[in-house]
Amino acid sequence: MEGPITGPGPMFAGIRPGPPGTNPEDFGYVAEEYFVSGTAAGQPYETRVLVRRPAKARDFSGQVIAEPMHRGGNALICQFARYGIAQNGHACLEIVARPINLDNAGNPASSLEPFNAERYGTLSVTAAQTNEIIAQVGRLIRSDARTGPLAGFPVEALVLAGTSDSSAVTRGYMASTHAAQRMPDGGPIYQGFFVTATLGPNPVEMTDVPTIQMPTQFEVHTNVSSAYRRPDSDVPGNQFRIYEVAGMSHNDSRENPGVSGCDQPLSRFPYGAMTFMGLQHLLDWVTDGTVPPRAPYIAVDEDLSDGTRVQLDQYGNAVGGVRTTYLDVPTKRYWPVNTGAGPLCFQVGVETPLTAEQLSALYENRGAYTSAVHQRLHDLVREGWFPREYVERYVKADLRESTHS
Repeated sequence: MEGPITGPGPMFAGIRPGPPGTNPEDFGYVAEEYFVSGTAAGQPYETRVLVRRPAKARDFSGQVIAEPMHRGGNALICQFARYGIAQNGHACLEIVARPINLDNAGNPASSLEPFNAERYGTLSVTAAQTNEIIAQVGRLIRSDARTGPLAGFPVEALVLAGTSDSSAVTRGYMASTHAAQRMPDGGPIYQGFFVTATLGPNPVEMTDVPTIQMPTQFEVHTNVSSAYRRPDSDVPGNQFRIYEVAGMSHNDSRENPGVSGCDQPLSRFPYGAMTFMGLQHLLDWVTDGTVPPRAPYIAVDEDLSDGTRVQLDQYGNAVGGVRTTYLDVPTKRYWPVNTGAGPLCFQVGVETPLTAEQLSALYENRGAYTSAVHQRLHDLVREGWFPREYVERYVKADLRESTHS
């Protein structure tokens, strides 16, 4: 291991910033880059890891969220959930584990070498090395070495996470490497798995550690069947939850979504809050055995005349799944697919205001609407479906900005 790396030239950020006051640095975090080298799949490699952590060990929770870099160049779980992560003192660990992370068709916005060849030109990984690199970096973090990336920051729990493309990488590790690559005492390297916006028809792989899967409404909408659904379980060796989040699109469109050219208003659904909700349930499950709640699936039906297999209520919002005030005390319709020339518009959501007639039928006045939001929010927080960390800046701030009267 070499680092922290300080040059030459700028560091590839690996995360898109959000609004002021929501970013790790706003909470006194530091970001440090390291180069890690070794042998995997019988060949040498050199890659980078990026650690985001509190500056002081006393502010560190002991919990680390690792993720393989997404092909888009970001640690998206850390990006999406950064506000809750930073308030709790967790650390993020981004692992460059695939060749596409080093050079994604020469795109400097999504890969290291095109961004800064002088700094990253010596790095080299192959597709055959991906899973072993993830395992070796995890062991490095868990070993609590005096010179490691988290030296002086005792690690209590290390989980591996990913969303969409990076969830596929995480699932590949779960399927092929988790059982074979272990700590010296035979225990797992990664003590839990969190995969979101998961694509495809296959159930998430079963492992011997807690696992939470979070499909969004987009996945329920686009899958032609529900074959990917795996039953919840608390049985040792099969600790699993699946949280299908109603109103949630495949990608965040509330804060710096990295997409443009869409035809319809981007959804301001609290994507980061729901990502953090699932992530924190996993961390609590791993760290102290707190068993997370169970949620119903998003309801589906055979009526495709409305353009979706998702069952919709009278306002066009999904029925069932993990709920929020945004759908349970609605002023808008949340749809998971946008349109437009932008290449990622289909991944981000749309919000459409309800009509004046609908709002009048729902709420007698502004006070009735406000009271209903507060009551539902209280219940959701108490039941574990909405994180307290996001109450003031998100739900209550949106309530204050609401034009409904």
